[in-house]
Amino acid sequence: MKFVSMYKNGHRGAALVLMAPLTAVFGVLGLGMSMVAVAVCRLPDIDHDYAWLAHRGPTHTIWFATGVAALVVAGGYAWLSVLPVNLPALLLALLLGATVFLGLLSHLFADALTVGRGTHAIRPFHPLSPHPCRLGLVRADSEFANTLLLVGGMLFQGLAFVVSVSKVTGVVV
Repeated sequence: MKFVSMYKNGHRGAALVLMAPLTAVFGVLGLGMSMVAVAVCRLPDIDHDYAWLAHRGPTHTIWFATGVAALVVAGGYAWLSVLPVNLPALLLALLLGATVFLGLLSHLFADALTVGRGTHAIRPFHPLSPHPCRLGLVRADSEFANTLLLVGGMLFQGLAFVVSVSKVTGVVV
């Protein structure tokens, strides 16, 4: 069962890589956004838990990511707007929804890197387009590729945070 955690690490790494530019721009806020993206990046694999739901099917589409993000925006706005403090509720809810969307998108990106053939290829625009999206660079169970994604994501996040700190402090790195 060792390889199962490597899949998780590959998805986490992909989320960190995708979110690194936001960490560079937003600093600590971007780092927090990255952690949210990592927290949700494995949600499309909920299809493993239900036999009636095809793996890399509906949960591996842009539509799923958009729907989940929309629910997060609605729920976030409803929650933030009733807090007894004056916050830009809609802006924060939209930011949270965009972060969740990017976290889910990172999952699709990571799966597209794999060899996935037939039912294992993702079709991110299904049912509008039946065409598979795969780069076929690595096997999904490649310990090396999953570790490389995770370590690369952590390095990109670290570099992005250093860039954000240098913008604030004026220290050139």
